[in-house]
Amino acid sequence: MGMHIGLVAAKGSVAQFRDAFSIVWPQLEIVASAENFPDPNAMWQWKESHEEFVSAADWTKDNASRQVYCFWQDGPWAVLLDESYLLSSDEEALKVLSSKVGTVLTFVVETAGGCAFFACYENGTLRREISYNDGEVSTDGEPLPEETGINVNHYYMNETEALWNAFGFSRYDEMPTSEECQAICVVDHTDYGGL
Repeated sequence: MGMHIGLVAAKGSVAQFRDAFSIVWPQLEIVASAENFPDPNAMWQWKESHEEFVSAADWTKDNASRQVYCFWQDGPWAVLLDESYLLSSDEEALKVLSSKVGTVLTFVVETAGGCAFFACYENGTLRREISYNDGEVSTDGEPLPEETGINVNHYYMNETEALWNAFGFSRYDEMPTSEECQAICVVDHTDYGGL
C-alpha cells in the first residue's frame, strides 16, 4: 500500500491559519466554507460535493476548477490537507505564512512518484528541508531536534511518519482525529494559459 499525502501544519489554531490563508494565497478566492462537521466523514463528503475539475481546454475566468482544502486541529498544530501538493511546495508562500503564524511544517509523500518531502519554516525563512526523490536524498539547513534517531539518509515513508510523530502529530492512518474539522472551497482565477 502506498502513501499519498500532502500536509501543511502551522503551530497555532485553525482560526489563525484560516485567517492567514487568504493573505498568503490571495489568488485563491474562497467561494464556500463549512465548519462544525459532526465527524471527519461529513467533512470528506462536503469536500467531494464541492470540488470540481475543469480541464485547461474548458477553463475560463468564469469556469474555473474548484479545490477544497480541509483543516483540523491536531494538538498544538493547525493542519491543512493539500492533496494537490501545490501549497505544500510553495516555498515563497510558506515563508510568508511562517512570518504570520510562526513555525510551519510541510510533509509530502507520493509513493506513486517515488518522492517524499519535509520542510520547516520559521520567521519567514526556510530552517530545514529534507527531500527524497527516486532514491536520492538531499537536505538543507541544520538538523532539528525532532530528527534525533531518524535516519535522514534513507528518508521516505517510515522516516516521514517518525518525524511527524516526533512533532506530536497523530498517526497517519488516524488523521484527522478532531471533530472540529473545517473546509474551504477555493477558485483560482489566474489564467495559466500562457505558461
